[in-house]
Amino acid sequence: MLRRLLSHAAIYGLAAQVPRVAGILTLPIITQYLTTVDYGVAGVVTAYVLALNTLHSLGLSVVMISSFARYPTRYQWIWRQLHGFLSVWSIAFGFVLGAVLWWGIPAEAAENRWEIILLQVLPVMFLGVTEFQAMFLYQISQRPFPVALRSFIVGITTVGINIYTIAYLKLGYMGWFYSNFFGSIVGFLLYAYPFYFKEKLWPILRFRWSRIKQSLQVSIPVIPHHFSFFLLDASDKLVMDVLRVQVPRIGLYNIASSFGLYFMAASNAVVQAASPFYIQYIAQPNNEKTARQARDLTFALQALFLIVTFMLCLWLKELFILLIRNEELRQAYPLAIIILMGYNYKPMYLGATNQLVYREHTKVLWKISSVAGVGNVLLNIVLIPLYGIQAAALTTFVSLMYMGYSGYLLKEYRQMSLVNYYPWLWLSLTVIALLVVYLLADINLFMKTFITAGVGIGAIAVYWFSGNRISKS
Repeated sequence: MLRRLLSHAAIYGLAAQVPRVAGILTLPIITQYLTTVDYGVAGVVTAYVLALNTLHSLGLSVVMISSFARYPTRYQWIWRQLHGFLSVWSIAFGFVLGAVLWWGIPAEAAENRWEIILLQVLPVMFLGVTEFQAMFLYQISQRPFPVALRSFIVGITTVGINIYTIAYLKLGYMGWFYSNFFGSIVGFLLYAYPFYFKEKLWPILRFRWSRIKQSLQVSIPVIPHHFSFFLLDASDKLVMDVLRVQVPRIGLYNIASSFGLYFMAASNAVVQAASPFYIQYIAQPNNEKTARQARDLTFALQALFLIVTFMLCLWLKELFILLIRNEELRQAYPLAIIILMGYNYKPMYLGATNQLVYREHTKVLWKISSVAGVGNVLLNIVLIPLYGIQAAALTTFVSLMYMGYSGYLLKEYRQMSLVNYYPWLWLSLTVIALLVVYLLADINLFMKTFITAGVGIGAIAVYWFSGNRISKS
C-alpha cells in the first residue's frame, strides 16, 4: 500500500512539481527585475484573495467527499445540485471579492487597481466551480493522471508567461497576475470536456433548496476550519498591511514564506494520494487492524516530511544564494527556515482530522483550526510591532504545530481512537529538529554534506522498514 500511495503521489507530484520546480529555477531570471515592493504588492493582494477564497466553496467539499463514499451509484445527482448552486453563488461572491480588493490593494499598485481586480475576479466567477469539483472527483476516485496532466500544463503555461511578462516586458508584480489569469483559463479548458461530457456532471441550476440546506448544515461548520488555513498561510501579510508595515518589509517576508508554501504545495501531492487510503481504513469502524494501518501510514509520512524539511532547511542558505539574484531578498533565508519547518505538521494533522471528518464531527474542527488561525493572528498583532517580521515566522511555526497536534486532545477523537499515535513524541522531535537545523544553517559545506549523507542513510532505513510494515496492507 505504501508503495502504491507513493506511486500515486509521484503521479500527482511529478507532473505538478515539474512546472513548480521550473518556476523555482526561473527565480535567477525574474528576481533581477523584481523588488521587495513587487513581492509586497503580490503578497498583500494574494492574502486578501485567499482570505475570501474559503467562502467560495462554502465548505461543500466535505459533502462531496461524503456523498461519493456513501452513495457511489447516485453521487452524481448530489454533485450536480451542488454545482448549480455554487455557479450562482460564484457570481455574487465575485462582486464581494472585487469590493474587498478595491479597498485592500496597496497604494503602490493604485494605478493598476481595476486591472488587478478583473484578473482576480473573472476566473473565480466563471471558471472556479468546474476546477473545484473536477479536482475532487479525480482525487477521491484514485485517478491521479488527469489532475497531474492538468497541473503540468497549467504550471508550464504560468511559468512561461511569468518569464515573458516579468523578464521581457518588465511588468513587475503585474506579471504574476497575468500568468495566474491565463493559467486559470487553460486549466478550465482542460477540465471542461472530461468533466462535463465524459462524467456528465452538468450543473442543475434548478436545484432543490432542501438538498442545498441539508448540505450547508454539514458544510458551514467547516468554513472556519478551512479559513484557518488562510490565517496560517497568508494572514501574516494581511496583518502587516493593516499594521502599516512597510511594503518592502512585507515583500521580504513574502519571499521567505514562499518557500514554506512551495513545500506545502509539493506535499499536497502526498496528501491527495493518501486521502483515499485513509477513507478506506476509517470506513471500517471499530477495526483495530485497519486503525493500526492508518497509524502506520501516518508515521511513515510524518517521518518522510520531517526528514525532507530538515534537509531543505539545512541547505536553504545555499539555495537562496543560487536562486535569488537579489542581495536584499537573500537576507530572508533565516525566516524561511523557521516557516518551512512548520509545514511538516500535515501527516499528524491528517491522522486525527480524517477520522473526525468521516464520522461527521465537523463541529469540533474549529477547536483545532480556528484556534490555531486566530491565535496566529492575535500573536502577530501583539508581537509584530515589538519584534518585527521575525515574530511572524515564529508565530507561524507555533500555530502550525498546534494545528498538527491539538486534535489528539479532543474528547471526540479520544472516544473513537483505537491506537496511540504518540503525538507528543513527534512534536518534540519536530521542535528539536528546528533548533538543530537553525543552528547548523551557517556551517561549512563539508559538514553539511556529511550530515546530509547520514540523514539520507537514515531515510532509506525508515523507508525500508515502513515499506515492509505497510506494503502488505
